[in-house]
Amino acid sequence: MMEISPYLKLFFGLLFVLLGLGYIYKPEVIERINRLIRETFLNDSYLALHRKNWGFLLVLLGGVLVYMGLTKLK
Repeated sequence: MMEISPYLKLFFGLLFVLLGLGYIYKPEVIERINRLIRETFLNDSYLALHRKNWGFLLVLLGGVLVYMGLTKLK
């Protein structure tokens, strides 16, 4: 089975943590990014209703990936 690089896990983990914190603490920045990708999969009403859920999910996923990446580096 193919092993995923711990650096890749660490990178995506940090990316998800930052994105999750952005959803929680800086929704206006996320709304600006949302305007750029609105046609693909996001819309304003969904973002307004579920921003904390997405934020906490991304922080949790990012934390798990960061942990997995750091434990493999040792």
